[in-house]
Formats: sequence, C-alpha cells, structure tokens
Amino acid sequence: MIRCQNCGVEVEEGRGFCPGCGKPAAAGPETPAPSDAPRAVPMLSFGQRREEPDKSRRVIYVAVAVVAALLLAGLAYLASRPAARPGEERLEGAVRPGSPDFPAADKLVVEFDPNENAEIGPTALGPWAVKFLPVVRNFTGRTVSGLEFHVEGVDLKGQTIRQRTVVNRGEIEPNKILVPPLSINFPQDNKPADLKLRLTGVRFK
Repeated sequence: MIRCQNCGVEVEEGRGFCPGCGKPAAAGPETPAPSDAPRAVPMLSFGQRREEPDKSRRVIYVAVAVVAALLLAGLAYLASRPAARPGEERLEGAVRPGSPDFPAADKLVVEFDPNENAEIGPTALGPWAVKFLPVVRNFTGRTVSGLEFHVEGVDLKGQTIRQRTVVNRGEIEPNKILVPPLSINFPQDNKPADLKLRLTGVRFK
C-alpha cells in the first residue's frame, strides 16, 4: 500500500488513481534530479572584454627596436668614417711606382711642359681653371686602359696651393699617343706660378 500525496488515502500499489480524490496516485516524493545532470553554466555578459596576452604586439615592438638600433649604428659609422678628401680618386687595378710591372720612363713616356702643355684662365665664377694636357706615348707593347696622375699648382715660393689625383680611362694602343685633359681649379686670389704633374698609376688592358 502507498499513501496518496494529494489526500492521504491509502492506495494499493499498481492503481493509477486514488479512490479518495480520483487524482493520479503519486508514488511518493519527487525524486531529485541526479547529481550528474547537466547544469547551467553562467556565461560572460555580452560585450565583456576578455583579457588575453597580445604576443603579436610585443613582436612588433621588438622588431621596431632592432631596426632603430641598426639605423643608429649605421649613422654612427658614417659620422665616424673619415671623409674622402677632394681629388682622391684612385684608378682601380693600376700598377704603381715601385711595382716591377710599372713601365719604365722610356716605355711609357709622359711629356709635360707647363708653358706648352697647359691652359689657364679665370672661370665665370672667379677661380682659376687649369687644364693639364700631357702627351703620353705608349712603347710598352701593351694596350693601356687607364692612367692616374698627381697634379699640383705652386706659388712663387714653391709652396703648394692646390693638388689632386686625376684619373683618365682613355685607351692607348702600342705605339700610339694620348693627350688626356686633366683639370683642377685654384682660388681666385691665388693663381699658380708653376704646375707639376706626376704619373702615379697605369692600368693595362
């Protein structure tokens, strides 16, 4: 026998309705839901920001810092590097005096007379422009592909006013002549009294 949960009348087990109240016989108190039943999980409210570490932003900061450091190092190198002086051009691959391959004076003849192989005159801006016009004769038996000269202007006391290295890349075949124009300027108030020229490099083809 069980007792009806509605009116308290005893009801035989198996009967579907209570003879006292006519309502379905209740089998007893409701069984609580099993503990393993799924439970509602509180969700984050809409629009709430979730804090997560931003690794990509950190990588960008590091990359920018590295690039900035490299740029600063490059600028420091350029600032500390000694600046090349004007007229310090050099002929690549040239043989120079003292080398066994440097041609003797009777093999590569350089004729220069300041009174005959030079032109001098004032420029439109004032300084004196000097053009050296040496005559070079090639008796080396080889083709010359470049010449390097040291040109200089001195005052009446023999003191250097201005000097520079000048490169000419004209070719001179064996037994041929070349007159390379070599230019240099002097201050407006300091016209050179004498000109000097010296062969400092020869390159063969």
